[in-house]
Amino acid sequence: MTVRDDFTLMAWDLATVSGGLSEIATTWRRALPSRPDLPLDLPQRLAAEAERLAADALSLAATGQEAPAGLPVSVATRMDALSAAAAYARTLTAGRGDASVGDTPLWDFLGPALDRAGSRAAAAA
Repeated sequence: MTVRDDFTLMAWDLATVSGGLSEIATTWRRALPSRPDLPLDLPQRLAAEAERLAADALSLAATGQEAPAGLPVSVATRMDALSAAAAYARTLTAGRGDASVGDTPLWDFLGPALDRAGSRAAAAA
């Protein structure tokens, strides 16, 4: 597999992550009456960051081995931050003993894509 393929696949995974996070944002908005503590903007901000990372990954795929200096490291650093923020967001609705907000299957769906994107970013840095 080439560097170009890795970044293209990373962008695909990040598009999956972004879509999943947008769905989680919808789930959280619907849960607002029973969970007014949820920061409703968090999943959407994370989705927007995943979209920006996907765009950068596609840019790196287009340049191949001749990526601008520092961009792969920047993408890897931002990918780590996205993963950490997503893990935090997931804890806000997991294991509280409250009625589920219905986001567990969505987190389960986007988790593998987030992990793959993170692995590809780290390998490229």
